[in-house]
Amino acid sequence: MSTAAKVFVVLLVLFSVMFSMVTVTFVSLQSNWKDLAMDYRSAYQGAVVEATAVQAVAKTTEVQLQGQIRDFGEQIAELQRKTATTESELKRTEGELADLKNDHEATLADRERATQLQELEKKRADRLEKTNQELLDKASGLQRRNLDLDKSVRDLTRENAILEEQRRALQEQRYALEQQLEAIEKRGGTAAAPVEAAPAAATAEPATPPSAPIRGQIVDVKDRVASISVGSADGVTEGMSFVVYRGSSYLGKLKVTLVEPKGAAGDLTLVRGEIRPKDFVRDERSYGLEP
Repeated sequence: MSTAAKVFVVLLVLFSVMFSMVTVTFVSLQSNWKDLAMDYRSAYQGAVVEATAVQAVAKTTEVQLQGQIRDFGEQIAELQRKTATTESELKRTEGELADLKNDHEATLADRERATQLQELEKKRADRLEKTNQELLDKASGLQRRNLDLDKSVRDLTRENAILEEQRRALQEQRYALEQQLEAIEKRGGTAAAPVEAAPAAATAEPATPPSAPIRGQIVDVKDRVASISVGSADGVTEGMSFVVYRGSSYLGKLKVTLVEPKGAAGDLTLVRGEIRPKDFVRDERSYGLEP
C-alpha cells in the first residue's frame, strides 16, 4: 500500500471522528439528544471498527505490495545485470564482427593479389613452356645433327684407323721387299731383273678408285682361318682381300681362298688383335688399296 493511500485512510478516520463529535454536539442541543448520542456513538464505534479493519487490510496490502516491490526490484536488478551482460557481449560481438569484416576485406585483397600473381605466373609459365619447347626442338635438331656427326666421325675414324693400319702394313711389306731386293742385289745374277721389275711395276701402278664396299661379319674363327657372312652373291671372288676391324680398331686382313654363294672363307694375315665372331670385314678394293 502506498503512502498516499495511508494518509488518505488516516484523514478519513479523523474526519469521521470530527464529524461525529460535531454531530453529537449538534444533536445534544436538540430533543432526544441521548438517543441520538447513543446512535452516533454506535455509528462512531462502527466507523472505528471499520477504520481498524481498513487499516489492517491496508497493512496487509502494504506488506504484499512491499514483497511485490522487492520481487520487482530483484527482477529489475537481474534484468539490468542481464542487460549489462548482453550489452557487453553485444559490444564484443560487434568488435569481433568488425575484425571479421576487416579480415574478410584483407582476405579478398590477398585473393585478388594472389589471382593477379597467378595470372602473371601462368603467363610466365606459358612463355617458359614456349621457350622450352623451342629449345627442345632446337636441341632435338642439334642432337640429330650431333648423332649424324658422331656417326660420320666414327666412320671416318674407323676408316682412318683402317687406312693407318693398312699404311703400316704396306710399309712393312715395302720394307720386307726392300730387304729382299737388297739381298738379291748382293747375290747378283740374272734373278735381279725380275725382282727389280716387281717393285717398279708396283710403283708405276696407278691408284684404283674405290668401288662400292662389300661389308660383312666374321662367322667363325679357327686358328688362322676364318669364315665370313658374304659370298659370291655379294660380289666376293677368290683371292679378294678383306680388312677385319672392330669399331675403330684394325684387327688384320683376310685373304679369300674359298667362295660360296652366301659365304666365304680365307686365311688371316697381319693380325693385330684377337679376331672373334661378329667382327666386321670390308673389302680392300673399296679403299682403293687393291686392283
